[in-house]
Amino acid sequence: MVRLIFSRHWPEIAPRKKASAHLFEPKLAMRRQMTLRVTFDTNSLDKACRPERFPKDSHQSLFQTVNAALKSKRIDGFYSVTLLTLEAIQRKDRAAVHASTRVQRQPEQISVTKNADLPSTVREIVGDQDVLTVRQEMRVEQSTRPPLPDEFVRRIQTAKALGLRVLKAPPRIGAFRIDDPAGEYYLSPEQEGRTLGQWIDKVHKVCCEIGARGVGYAQVRALGEKLRLAGDPDETWFRGLAMTNDIHERREVERAFKEWADGDSVASHVAYGLDIFCTGDQGRSNAGASVLDAANRAWLNQTYDVRFMTIEELAGAY
Repeated sequence: MVRLIFSRHWPEIAPRKKASAHLFEPKLAMRRQMTLRVTFDTNSLDKACRPERFPKDSHQSLFQTVNAALKSKRIDGFYSVTLLTLEAIQRKDRAAVHASTRVQRQPEQISVTKNADLPSTVREIVGDQDVLTVRQEMRVEQSTRPPLPDEFVRRIQTAKALGLRVLKAPPRIGAFRIDDPAGEYYLSPEQEGRTLGQWIDKVHKVCCEIGARGVGYAQVRALGEKLRLAGDPDETWFRGLAMTNDIHERREVERAFKEWADGDSVASHVAYGLDIFCTGDQGRSNAGASVLDAANRAWLNQTYDVRFMTIEELAGAY
């Protein structure tokens, strides 16, 4: 049974050496007997984890090759939690789900820590005083969010059985998140030699730079603001996403949610310092710029050494 728990509350809140593109293939060839750490996006995850679902695909044997590499641990696989928080919602329902977001303030919890129980570093600051702690939880409610579809549950169960871990999404105030209290699913920053604070600093930096290029999360935020101002200026941007007037605006919102998922997936991939981002998406389905289009791929490779491969190209390494 999948024990991911939907939790509605506030989220928690050294560059790698660059390699030129023409050196990539020889390096990869030398690593064929080593373990590659690969982020699979939505369009490649099922092909890698459940190749039997694609009997009519002419590349099924290549999917099986990648699947075998996952089983033999020659590939350590990962996927972004945005698969569950964003893409598991039906496209037509994503705007309504996010428009239903409400923040609930929980009662304060007050506790006192005796001075004798404090760490010495804290006693150096407070002297001989006790410490009063006031905690308050802010929970995010999305009343129209449906449970995970059965097909998504089967997908993550298969991925877990193969040893794939989930990448945390960039934390944002008021964002919906999925908790993993037993530590069965998420890849923790500590496992990658980083503190949580270092990981958050890195992922926020990457997100800001992606957003400055007008792609990723920046697109859905800007669209929500535009629709809000036209529909009800007193509302929040995420409720503006549900204020569409025609099919063209609804399709624009759907594309923006996909771009949000892609941008956050790439940012998490960079912050964790993984090797390959496996996707068949070229960013062409977006009406404008995309984090996965050719220009932004080149920038990501040059700036953060992000290496993109299709699942067929990945299979060629084995």
